[in-house]
Amino acid sequence: MSNKIYIVTGATGFVGSTLVEQLLKEGKTVHAMVRSKEKAQEVLGETSAKLFFGDARNESDIEALFTDPDATYIFMHSAAMVVLNGKKPILAQMHKVNVEGTKQIIESCLRHNAKLIYVSSVHAIPVLPKKSLMTETLDFNTKKIKGRYAKSKAEASALVIDAVKNRNLNAVIVHPAAISGPGDPGQTHLTQMVIDYMKGRIPAATKGGYNFVDIRDVCFGIIAAEKAESGQTYLLTGHYISVTEVLTILYEETGCKKITKTYPMWLARVGLPFLAAKAKMANTRPLYTSYSLYTLQSNSNFSNEKAVKELGFNPRELRESLRDTVQYLKDKGRV
Repeated sequence: MSNKIYIVTGATGFVGSTLVEQLLKEGKTVHAMVRSKEKAQEVLGETSAKLFFGDARNESDIEALFTDPDATYIFMHSAAMVVLNGKKPILAQMHKVNVEGTKQIIESCLRHNAKLIYVSSVHAIPVLPKKSLMTETLDFNTKKIKGRYAKSKAEASALVIDAVKNRNLNAVIVHPAAISGPGDPGQTHLTQMVIDYMKGRIPAATKGGYNFVDIRDVCFGIIAAEKAESGQTYLLTGHYISVTEVLTILYEETGCKKITKTYPMWLARVGLPFLAAKAKMANTRPLYTSYSLYTLQSNSNFSNEKAVKELGFNPRELRESLRDTVQYLKDKGRV
């Protein structure tokens, strides 16, 4: 019987690094694709995963991951570039990473008969009217999607499904909601909110909320998706929670200043240029952008019933995620 190798792209990212950690804990053989030796050392430390330095957009770099012609490969593609606002060159780069990179990976998986588990996003799914329940779909029409990042994930998802239908690619797509929890080596939106809150940078809450899911539960779902039938898609979503509730939990867990004000959405939009200017002066990223405010007001009523039933997915409550995030950031000296 041939050995099994798990390939993880984006292994120094939030999803990728946690995925590598969980796979290794399960005794799996892992090939981790990273872009920087320094970043790999910082994030992964002394890991037993075999590191491959390269770029998912380059065919030769992807091919180098397949070292054993007799092995069975499970290719977990978590690498992605997230740009919510930016100029044309950076947006074009994001498209190449998210779409062209996925296209290259599809070709390699077909050549090596590997199973692809593509980590997409709930943002790749067309948003239904408020209160409508959103379930799995194969409709990744970019004309129905708002935001350049979301469009790139929808386009990449469509490529995967097309290869499943027409080229016999063995692939499954998972769609995580907004990710929370410990271990974020960068600064996803919720991690940034925790940091900004604990550093006294948030004067008031904003109306709205979203669906959050813990990183550890997302990675459980990705690993479980190996056993799913080709062509299946799964929403790896958690629970809706408002911005006000997030800040209340953070107050209860940290004892930092309680946020008592809530700004209406119109006022938050008016303040966007000031937030951007302040962030630029501090050399940080603004907590809110026009897209993030849109997201907080959009429908995030997702059903994870299929993932629960077929993958054994069981998302934890956000309070646990926030508590562990706070402790992680303290341990790392980031707050």
